[in-house]
Amino acid sequence: MPINHLLLPLLLCSALAHAHSSAAFYAGKALAHPAIAASQDSGADLAFLKEKDGVNGYYCECAGPRPKTWLLDQFGHAVIRSVFYAPLDRDASRQTMLVLFRRYGKNGLRAYRYDKSSGKYERLGELQPALDRIAASGSPNAGTVKAALGQLAPRDYSVKRGKSGNADFDAVDHTQGTLVGYYSGDGRPVAAGDKDAISYKKTFRQKGTLFLTASYTLYSDAGAGELPNYRLWRMAWESAPQQFTGSEDGAAIVYSLAWDDGSVVERGQYLQGRREGLWVREGMHEGMEKGRYANGLREGVWHLESPKQVADGQYRAGQREGRWTIINYADAEEVTGFDTYAGDRLEGPSERLIGGKGGTVQARGNYVNDMRQGPWILADEEGSFVDGLRDGPWILKRKAGATLRVSFVKGKKHGEARETDANGALRLREHYAMDVLEGERTRYLPDGAMVYQAAFRAGQLDGRERAWDDNQVLRLDTQWDNGRKHGMDARYYPSGKPERLTVVEGGRLAAHLREYAEDGTLINDIHRCSFSEYGQQRDDVCDYHRLNFASGKPQYDYQFQFGQRQEGRSWYASGQVMDELLVDRAKDTSVYNTYFESGQLKCTEPRRGHSKRTVNGKVVLSYASADRDGDAICYHPNGKMASIRSYRQRIAVDCGKQFDDTGKQISPGPEGCPAPRKVPFVFGA
Repeated sequence: MPINHLLLPLLLCSALAHAHSSAAFYAGKALAHPAIAASQDSGADLAFLKEKDGVNGYYCECAGPRPKTWLLDQFGHAVIRSVFYAPLDRDASRQTMLVLFRRYGKNGLRAYRYDKSSGKYERLGELQPALDRIAASGSPNAGTVKAALGQLAPRDYSVKRGKSGNADFDAVDHTQGTLVGYYSGDGRPVAAGDKDAISYKKTFRQKGTLFLTASYTLYSDAGAGELPNYRLWRMAWESAPQQFTGSEDGAAIVYSLAWDDGSVVERGQYLQGRREGLWVREGMHEGMEKGRYANGLREGVWHLESPKQVADGQYRAGQREGRWTIINYADAEEVTGFDTYAGDRLEGPSERLIGGKGGTVQARGNYVNDMRQGPWILADEEGSFVDGLRDGPWILKRKAGATLRVSFVKGKKHGEARETDANGALRLREHYAMDVLEGERTRYLPDGAMVYQAAFRAGQLDGRERAWDDNQVLRLDTQWDNGRKHGMDARYYPSGKPERLTVVEGGRLAAHLREYAEDGTLINDIHRCSFSEYGQQRDDVCDYHRLNFASGKPQYDYQFQFGQRQEGRSWYASGQVMDELLVDRAKDTSVYNTYFESGQLKCTEPRRGHSKRTVNGKVVLSYASADRDGDAICYHPNGKMASIRSYRQRIAVDCGKQFDDTGKQISPGPEGCPAPRKVPFVFGA
């Protein structure tokens, strides 16, 4: 039997199994239109099904592990003629899905926008009047529909328009009207499509000398920059709608431009281009403002609300005047109070209380010309202001009842600052020069004993810094130079014995570093120095580095030459040598040995020669990187040879031998050493 015949049943089974496992959500149901897989605007699968109540559209997110299906719309006993897409926004990637159908002998047309944030389709009700006109005109198809939609003024039809309560405004069909013109951000007329065309206006009907006018804009009032498309912004009766503003007369409303909120947020009246009478601004994102205008300016009693504050007071000719009562909700507790204004500037008494009348003072004082002036009481501070800046003696409350007393000059700490605890005992004393630490800083215990003393210059530690514990034992003693350690740097144990002693220059270890155990045993002893090499200044280990175990036995003792290890030993805690570097300068040879803790030699590596360095302008000889020369041998713990390889002036002269712990050779085998690997020469490399 041919192999093709054998494979065919397997392929059929595989296809059937796949079809069954990935059955569409509309499988086995009557379709009113060919199903759409992975719609180009949403990626969802769409199907229009013939059901008992008529044709219903559905969409499904079927790609994931948990498919979800939603109802798109109900079309009744209709025939779905076409489903297609059109870009109605400035961003062509934002597609609008259109469904053309016929029902009871009449054409119908609906539009849907997919919202990525909700993952659902929304029907564009704001566009429906235009869709109805297009559907009623002859025999529409995808091409004629797109052409007709292209004639509409640009607008984001996905945002639902809120009701204003004004019958004239709410009855307007914004898909119609007469285009007046486009305008820039500063109100200049510009051509349609101009890069500065931020707004446009349309008129819809005329009443006497006034035109019902709508304005649309790309500006967002939520700080989001430009919107995806023009949004309905405001409506008003205007005598000269070709002017961007200034001819309003009569009722007017303003719509929200925040996110997808198209509600009415402001309403009132105009008189000859200026606001007049009662105006109210209120919305989800706008808070609330309510009061009257006279000749375009706020006048009389006004009520202002934001998410965190309520204010009530008087305006005169557009400026706050007199006493304004304030309620703040920003803190955990309600804060009440008042401010006094003159000519829209803070002028006179001001107060904030936590917990209402008789509560805790959060702020109390006077303003002059919008600046704090004279004595003020604040939540944790008390003192005087001069032209809005702290000036003179101040008392600042600290944690646990502590108090800091300090003077200010033009808003900056200046002179001595003294902090006392709840019992009045001096705990901190420091000195400032225009907000910068200058002079001595000291800290004290409640009994008056000094526990810290340091000197500052221009805000930096400069001079001696010392600290004591509660038993008056010196624990820290450091010298500073303009913010960097310079000189002796010492730490001490509670017993008074040294823990760490070193000398620092310019923030770097300069000489000996010695660290001790609490019993006085020297644990770490390093000598460092600064030197010049390869044109750079360095500091590193010089002369020696020694480490001891806590028992006092040596752990590490090597001689160093300007950062490079020369010769020495290290030990196990048992006292046995761990490794050693031995140098015979007369013969210009050295050997590096390592040992097992038992004392058995682990490896030995003979070396010959030295390297030369130029340090501080002088040539010195270093044995840190001598060439291997001779037989490098390693041993098993039982003393049997583990490996051997021979070197001559750094170059291996054989492939070496390896042995197991019985002495049997395991490498190389009977075939001997492998042939040397040839390195190919690559032309042009």
